Amino acid sequence: MRHTVAAPRWAALAVLVPLAFTSPAAAQAKAKAAQEAAEYILQRFGREAAKEGAQALASRIERAAVLHGDEVFQAVRRAGPRGLQLIEEAGAHSRPVARVLAAHGEEGAVFVATRPKALQLVAQHGDEAAAVLVRTRGVAEPAIAEFGQPAVRAFQAVAKPQNARRLAMMATEGGELAQIGRTPEVLGVLEKYGDPAMEFVWRHKGALATTAALAAFLADPEAFISGARDITRIVAENAVKPLAETPGIAAKEGAAIVARETNWTLLGLGVIAAVALLLAARWRLWRRLAPPDEAAALEPPPE
Repeated sequence: MRHTVAAPRWAALAVLVPLAFTSPAAAQAKAKAAQEAAEYILQRFGREAAKEGAQALASRIERAAVLHGDEVFQAVRRAGPRGLQLIEEAGAHSRPVARVLAAHGEEGAVFVATRPKALQLVAQHGDEAAAVLVRTRGVAEPAIAEFGQPAVRAFQAVAKPQNARRLAMMATEGGELAQIGRTPEVLGVLEKYGDPAMEFVWRHKGALATTAALAAFLADPEAFISGARDITRIVAENAVKPLAETPGIAAKEGAAIVARETNWTLLGLGVIAAVALLLAARWRLWRRLAPPDEAAALEPPPE
């Protein structure tokens, strides 16, 4: 019973304590802003907002603003009654939710405020992560979860939606970025050079999975992105090195490249043709060396 009685007391204190340190002028300003926001919501959202009446709605908005900051006013204007409810129910994330809704409105609700994992990422990496999640419609979430701030900055630098989707695909668990290795450095290149870098990495992700090509690219990314240097040449030069001169990992990579680049169908047809020619040559040689009676026995009957 004690817990049942104490809970409302703590809830009341959570509202009253901030009010106690608010000047009368500031409190009056908040009340006015809350009333204006309530009236705006009633006009814009109609029946959805009219269920509780203007005064009750203004009181909720004012209380939320006292607890979670003045972003609440803009948040409820953009996201309506649903936004106010999301702020009230977000608990420890109420203030970030208010900021996200104030900045991004309904899209912030869809791609951040209603997704617990996205909210956690925003709490960890700030409002920049929220902006990326909204702009990419949530597809950047796994990449940010995996690589943190480097991923956030890379997505900020990539402007084209197609390139953002490519980066998200490559950054999924077990994706090409993990296979390439040195992922934070690759993301740093994307952060610096943006879309051209993303397009280069996407086109050459197979080549970049080799140690020599990746090292050369990271040492001078601008030269490869601009076309001044050819990444395939780096791969080819390392693939044809004698195995005795190639360290263990590079030797395996060279063998893998040769295997990937070989046209096995064409090679198989070539082997078959070579075997057929060899058998035909041996057949003609045997006929020349065979005794006359055996050779005659093999001749087809006259028509």
